[in-house]
Amino acid sequence: MDTAPKDIPGSVKAGEAFLLDVRTDEEWAESHAEGAVQMELMRILQDGEVPDVPKDKTIYIYCHSGNRAGMAQQALRDNGFVNALSIGGLGDWQMLGGKIVKDGAK
Repeated sequence: MDTAPKDIPGSVKAGEAFLLDVRTDEEWAESHAEGAVQMELMRILQDGEVPDVPKDKTIYIYCHSGNRAGMAQQALRDNGFVNALSIGGLGDWQMLGGKIVKDGAK
């Protein structure tokens, strides 16, 4: 995990940062971080899709274990998103104090 402010969930909730889930649709439906937006990694890598946020906005990225989040971080940085940061996996989000939404509930 990159160095980041201690209250990542608070910064997401306050709208100061964007939280990006790069897991699959199936993983998202099972559970995801509260406040996250899902964009499967392949949409970024193969389709060139990027979040609709300013390129200087802080984007925290997570997946299941951190591997895909790291790839997404690099792809977003390559596309000019200077504050794209991998926070690892969904469990890391939870350890930071973030809430989890289960069963596909919004």
